[in-house]
Amino acid sequence: MSAPSTTFDFQAMRQELRGNPKTQIALAVFALIVIYALYTFFSPDSPKGRKAAATRTGSNLDPRQLQGLRRLPDLAALGKAGELPPAVKVQRDLFMFEAPPPPAVKVKPPPPPPEPTPEEIAARNKAAEKAAEFAGRPQDLRYLGFFKGSPSGTVGAFMKGEEPITLLQGTLLKERWKLVSILDTKAEFQNTKYPDLRLVLEAREASGGAPVNQF
Repeated sequence: MSAPSTTFDFQAMRQELRGNPKTQIALAVFALIVIYALYTFFSPDSPKGRKAAATRTGSNLDPRQLQGLRRLPDLAALGKAGELPPAVKVQRDLFMFEAPPPPAVKVKPPPPPPEPTPEEIAARNKAAEKAAEFAGRPQDLRYLGFFKGSPSGTVGAFMKGEEPITLLQGTLLKERWKLVSILDTKAEFQNTKYPDLRLVLEAREASGGAPVNQF
């Protein structure tokens, strides 16, 4: 058995390319792959191309420029690239970062109330004085009735708690409450400073309970 021939038959290869479409397609694809590989290898964006460009650029710089570039800090480390800011500066929900809430709106306080006039102050003081005078009326008395005395005149009979007392018409109690009227059904006191303040005690028997004061 004879050994196969090691010589390459170009004539048979050319005949194969002419007559077999599959061989033609395969050869075209191979040519495209070779062209793409060469373009990628020699492209400026490739690592080798970038390295060559950097070498060429560095070789064209002035020594003082190179020294200045070496003194620059690492810009990526300077801003801590890739790290989140502190939590106090950034609020985060499940989907997005949000800005801090807006500052609270300052509400202007209402203006102070107007100062009272001298007339209003005088009216308030007078009302307070009248209230104090009315609080000091002799309301702890219970009127029982009256009798005629001689020569004193009309005398009113009162009970102060469990103690019976008699008062003449015109008697002054608690400095400003004057007994001005004694009748069979009631006794009336009047304030000497404010005449419109009056106290009326209706007559009750000794067992009639507390006095009824009418104003």
